[in-house]
Amino acid sequence: MSLFANICKFSVTINKIKLDEQFVKVQNSMLVCAVCGDVAMCHHYGVRTCEGCKGFFKRTVQKNSKYVCLANKACPVDRRRRNRCQFCRFQKCLMVGMAKEVVRTDSLKGRRGRLPSKQENNEVLRQSYCTYFIATLLKAHKDTTPDIANLNYEAYLEPMCTSSPLIVSESENIRQFYKILKSSVNVIEHFIHRIPGFRDLCGFDQELLFQSASLEMFVLRLSYRITPNDSKLIFCNGMVLHKTQCERVFGDWLINILDFSNTLTHLGIDTLCFACISALVVITERHGLQDARKVENIQLTIIENLRDYIILNRKYQKRPYYLSRLLGILPELRSLSIQGLQRIFYLKIEDLVPMPIALDKMFVTSLPF
Repeated sequence: MSLFANICKFSVTINKIKLDEQFVKVQNSMLVCAVCGDVAMCHHYGVRTCEGCKGFFKRTVQKNSKYVCLANKACPVDRRRRNRCQFCRFQKCLMVGMAKEVVRTDSLKGRRGRLPSKQENNEVLRQSYCTYFIATLLKAHKDTTPDIANLNYEAYLEPMCTSSPLIVSESENIRQFYKILKSSVNVIEHFIHRIPGFRDLCGFDQELLFQSASLEMFVLRLSYRITPNDSKLIFCNGMVLHKTQCERVFGDWLINILDFSNTLTHLGIDTLCFACISALVVITERHGLQDARKVENIQLTIIENLRDYIILNRKYQKRPYYLSRLLGILPELRSLSIQGLQRIFYLKIEDLVPMPIALDKMFVTSLPF
């Protein structure tokens, strides 16, 4: 072999080594704990963390420990100093997205001191996937929920008295409703695309599920944020309106939404259950699906995770048939969605304000009536 050929071969080898080293560096940079920066090979409670931070977070949640920071609540949390301030370490665990709701209770603690069987290994893998699934769903819900501390009150008006209605033009009310609905649908879309398994569906099925569920999700999320004896309506985009500001545009639909909100309040749905119910609103049988079997498999995964959480949660153990009661709100929600479609269709016929093209395409052109 000539000297030139040897030089070329040596040069290619050197370049390959450099590329391999760069790949290892990039790969290693991705395998670090989100809390302290130590080596982390797996996800725990929805976030890639090291075994130390995993154990610390688990113990803290299981024992309901309360910590106090002796400084200014901004202590550095890294590999060397992670044990100095438990308060700041736990706050960072929450900040990076670790989910308290998926920490196993005392009754589920593993048995140490012996090697698990193959069957137990499969069960551990299943539980690990379920934990990741629930944590991902929970984070998607929290990331697309309006921040209570930063709500938009710019358009909020309270009535001067019950006999003096707010003096706002009908067209302005409708224009405001279209704006709220359009921005809310955008927020809902972000949540839907983060449901585990949704992106694995074909594009046609994704679009069909999104359009079919958007109005149901709008009603569900609005109803969940309504609190008893409070006149505020908090929409997905963070805008706050008084109930009286929505009466003319929503019509009887608002009365039914308030009744549905009372049902949710009575059920006492926590955040994790609500995130699962929200996903089930989307991942369900719809006419025209190209791969209904795949949708059904995702749906069963959500229901199984929700069932396990309810069975193992002490709060729900004293409430018989709680899962059935939760799933029972879905038909009522679909009925409310149809009422909403009718209301939107009525506003379009009135033609006081042109309906945005996106809303017209999503809600009106596909109406069954």
